[in-house]
Amino acid sequence: MKKEAKIGLIIQLFANLAVFTPQLFIPQLAEKLHATQFQIGILVAVFSLFLFVSSYLSGRIADRIGRRKIIIIGLVTSIFSYALGYFTMNYRELLFVRILQGSTIGIYPGALAAYVYENKGKMGKFSSFGAIGSAISQYISGIIVTFLGLHWLFIVSSLSFLTSLIFVLYGLKEEEYKPVYVSLLPVNVIKRNKGIYVSIFLRHTGATGIWAFWVLYLGQIGANNYWKGILFTFNYVTQVLVMYFVMDRISGKKSVGWGLLLSSLIFLSFAFVPNYLWIIPTMIATGFAWSFLYTGALKEVTENNKERATASGLIQSSISLGSIFGPLIGGVIVTLTHSYKSIMYFAFLITFIAYVYYLLQERVSAKHSDDLQT
Repeated sequence: MKKEAKIGLIIQLFANLAVFTPQLFIPQLAEKLHATQFQIGILVAVFSLFLFVSSYLSGRIADRIGRRKIIIIGLVTSIFSYALGYFTMNYRELLFVRILQGSTIGIYPGALAAYVYENKGKMGKFSSFGAIGSAISQYISGIIVTFLGLHWLFIVSSLSFLTSLIFVLYGLKEEEYKPVYVSLLPVNVIKRNKGIYVSIFLRHTGATGIWAFWVLYLGQIGANNYWKGILFTFNYVTQVLVMYFVMDRISGKKSVGWGLLLSSLIFLSFAFVPNYLWIIPTMIATGFAWSFLYTGALKEVTENNKERATASGLIQSSISLGSIFGPLIGGVIVTLTHSYKSIMYFAFLITFIAYVYYLLQERVSAKHSDDLQT
């Protein structure tokens, strides 16, 4: 692994720390600014929508003009968009800021993943450093809110993005780059990787439907506020360990399939836990499942596409698209059934469908490769 790839891991850590530090408390801040439950839902959906568009477009641009330039643009704009969050005084301002933030944080991820890979970096370790940042964010966000207040979350995020930018400016050299031209609608890239993109979209639709009501469900099965916060850390810590020590040893194709199958079974198991302590092993299993799925997908698209930034950015776009539909579908299901468990049954079904679809696409791809060789 080259020095630039190692620095890229640190950049990923601080960038993820920046993104996830305010994430958990955005609904609470919106409520403090007198937003209705419907407006909070719109806030989440709009953020994910602009993240989807930004990820979709930025990877394509990075393939044309180079990775380092796009990483810098993404981090600089993120510094300012998150700093603006400190000054929000009402729901409209918060909505505007979240649109900006969704737009800016979608710029750099695809380019950063491509840069690290092209400097001999391992996608397992790359993903693990992102998970470390996410795990740290869960601890410090509560401390920040307790001692400084909700708005200071944005200042800490902005400073974390600034730290990432400093590492970019002084640690990532301008790469020798041959432009790869990708059309506005990269049909070939999507077709080549549709098994991955569609499967991640379906899985994340189910997952975010659950996460939108997760805190409320935990309350139903006996968790207090302390346990509501601590349970998810089992997921992140598991991700760090699995991504760092395991994922670079197994193939991307197998790990994506394992991640989908395990995710579907975990979502079903959520509906049958007798109390909140049983969530601990399921959160550990969730860490394994997401490590397999996300890192396996990154490995596949970076190893098998010359348009690496575009292909990597489309993974984030698939995740963001699922984050738009998941909470909306989950809200409809809860309204009709008055049961959080119904969302878990839905998530199991749609994720199992994603698993079957992925297997079928892999068989088609394997047959096509055999036909070309004969």
